[in-house]
Amino acid sequence: MQVLICDDHPIVAAALGMTLETAFDAQVHIALNCAQALEQIRQIGRLDLLMLDLHIPGEEARGNLAAARAACPDTPIVVFSGSDDAHNLRLALEMDVAGFLPKSSPPEVVEAALRLVLAGGRYLPDAVRLLALAEPAPVRVVPTNGAGAAPATLTVRQRHVLQLLAQGSPNKQIARELGISPATVKAHVAQVLAALGAGNRTEAVMVAHQRGLL
Repeated sequence: MQVLICDDHPIVAAALGMTLETAFDAQVHIALNCAQALEQIRQIGRLDLLMLDLHIPGEEARGNLAAARAACPDTPIVVFSGSDDAHNLRLALEMDVAGFLPKSSPPEVVEAALRLVLAGGRYLPDAVRLLALAEPAPVRVVPTNGAGAAPATLTVRQRHVLQLLAQGSPNKQIARELGISPATVKAHVAQVLAALGAGNRTEAVMVAHQRGLL
């Protein structure tokens, strides 16, 4: 398992890396800024997990997240921060990250959160969930037909997955179609179900039709 940690504090990155090495038998790579991270992504090739500090001096969090997502579009990204103020929480929601971890999180919480993410889930602490309920992230997909239908929070990749779900494609076939791993497909399917409020794939397709997303 290949993991990249981007943090300008080497001691913090090393401590987090030790947790990952012990818990997941991971090969951990460390970058001190976004430029180093992007170079390592090119060198490593396929990453299983990217952990990105939101606050690197001289760099902008949103820009770093966008660059990281563009460099490894199918890799789950977990952001971590020394602050859980509303701006950071809102940014995590808007950028559709796989997880948000405050740096104050104890090792057992970090391990449990990352196990959830690597299994295809999404880890958000209570503060982020409450913010999501109070103020949904403004990243929206506008229905192409049925103007009165409610929008859904879906990325472009998730829309592709949804279209293949509507064709009855299993995860392995979706993985082949999109050139991604079955584990990544599983993560996208889980996020599609959550975004549409569906309990299973069939219900997700039905809701998507009702909202004009298919």
